[in-house]
This record gives sequence, structure tokens and C-alpha cells, in this order.
Amino acid sequence: MTSLSMVLGKEAVVAYMVVLTFQGEVIEKYPKMYAQYSAAFKRCDHLNHDDYKWKIMCAKGWYDVDRMTR
Repeated sequence: MTSLSMVLGKEAVVAYMVVLTFQGEVIEKYPKMYAQYSAAFKRCDHLNHDDYKWKIMCAKGWYDVDRMTR
């Protein structure tokens, strides 16, 4: 069980959001929500740049998702 599944319990994740962060603060949200992690991951990889750090978050309080685990 991953830390995300421990936080969310048995409830299914229904939405993923891609956000731009700077020094740990969310400064911009990508306008589209994603139902699949893989689609959010692809968008995040496409947007990431050395100067920008886009992250994936998921619904139910909007939790950070570690991009290295699926």
C-alpha cells in the first residue's frame, strides 16, 4: 500500500490536476482535469522544464502524487 492509498483509504481517485509550483507553493493550475493518472503524467512531463516544476495532485483534498510511483 502506498502512502497515497493510506491517506485516501479505499475511496477511488476520480480526478487528477496538474499544477505549477514555485518554492512549494501552487502558482498556476493547468485548466484541464484528468480522470487517468497516465494522461496527467504525460501532460506534466510535456510541461516540465528546468525552470518550472509541474506536479500532479489528486482529488479528495488535493494530495500530491509522487510521479515516480503508479
